[in-house]
Amino acid sequence: MRPDFRPAARLAALACLLGLGVHHCDCHGLYAAPQETAPAAFVFTHPEAKKTWREGLPADCVAVSPTCVYSPSQRAVFLLAELCGLGAGYEVEFLLLGNLSDRAYEGLAVAWDPPSVVGKAVAGLGVPKGVPANVQRGLGLAQGERFTVELRRLGKDEAFRPLADFVDDQCSTPAQNLFARGFPFVGTDGYDDDMPAAILSAYAEPKSLFGLPYPAPKSAVYGLFRSKTEEECGAPAVVALRWQRLPDGQPRVLKHRVTVDAAAIADPDALLDTLKKVCEDPRDVFLDVRLDPALKLSEVVPFAKLIVALEAEGGFTIDAPAAGQLPIRAFLPNDAWRDRKARVFQPWEVEIAPPPKPGEQAVVTLCQILEDWTVDGPDPALTRKCYPDVTPKSIIQVLKRVDVNAGKVYVVFFYAEPGVTVGDLVPFAAALADVCPTQWVFLNAPAPKP
Repeated sequence: MRPDFRPAARLAALACLLGLGVHHCDCHGLYAAPQETAPAAFVFTHPEAKKTWREGLPADCVAVSPTCVYSPSQRAVFLLAELCGLGAGYEVEFLLLGNLSDRAYEGLAVAWDPPSVVGKAVAGLGVPKGVPANVQRGLGLAQGERFTVELRRLGKDEAFRPLADFVDDQCSTPAQNLFARGFPFVGTDGYDDDMPAAILSAYAEPKSLFGLPYPAPKSAVYGLFRSKTEEECGAPAVVALRWQRLPDGQPRVLKHRVTVDAAAIADPDALLDTLKKVCEDPRDVFLDVRLDPALKLSEVVPFAKLIVALEAEGGFTIDAPAAGQLPIRAFLPNDAWRDRKARVFQPWEVEIAPPPKPGEQAVVTLCQILEDWTVDGPDPALTRKCYPDVTPKSIIQVLKRVDVNAGKVYVVFFYAEPGVTVGDLVPFAAALADVCPTQWVFLNAPAPKP
């Protein structure tokens, strides 16, 4: 099994330890004058490089702009950029930024083009758009064709040099080997002037042309990518983005669907055999888990523990749930979250009981936990307001009507009584998926017998 898709737990813990005491430094300049240590528009200093930057590039290059081309024979995109002037040893949050970005103070280089132009060049190679990370739905990594990065400083380098010559990667494991295996191409949908306007980010930035092949929240990986060299700010450079296409034109991403029903849970051997074969595939495997509506929620929990444990061994990644499906991770909440007073913030709560009669709808109550910070002491007073007998159609209407946080609460806790099935829960989870993409399922204990 390939260990390159290990989940973030151990990596995040290590990153947090390594990142202690790491701060932005105000002593490094980005431009000759004045020095910038905060967001500001990048000022290009060598426009004359546009005339000669294509010298030595493949003859079949197709221009998308005067400063961005792609070569079908080399399966590569070439673009002109300027270095941001980070000093050696400083953190790198962005490996390549679009021309309108204001984040050059924490970037390696800024392209003369916006992300959309670079995206058109990648598309010119025949590369399809990928899928960005969707952390709130349980998918921490991007899906897409992989590209490696090389750099040639004009007037200084004879040939292209790997990104590893300029940036130290203390984040990815030897198996992940980000710089050698490449960044997944996601694609862009119009954020050229929407900050940070990233082309290549060193963390899981949702607005970036390329993503990362492992979970990389900003708080966990900050400081784990650092510049190796001392570069002149504004120095022109050519960046090469090389498509690491698999043999025989195989797509990089393989989506494998697994249907889980009572038979699969009772005898998981057949499912495990299938997963073993999937793990041997050279592609990046994403598991699309589909749950039988007839399953009781209590039956899903052991399976969820098994599949998440197998994912931790590498070989596949659990995909974000399809429309009308539940995130498999939702069945493994932290039981300590039941304590409202200990929570950092208050999610929406939904109580769900089995239908009174076969064929009827589950009995569902929407609950809102209001915080009153005007009381004495460091903790707020909590008030619970409930709205009973909601339906899949009315629950979202009620939620929006009584919301006091302007849509900022994107988490819902489902508290399910014994006997509730997947089919009972799904219509309500689907109704709330857009406003509450992060969902957790808590199983209530059976009522004590008289």
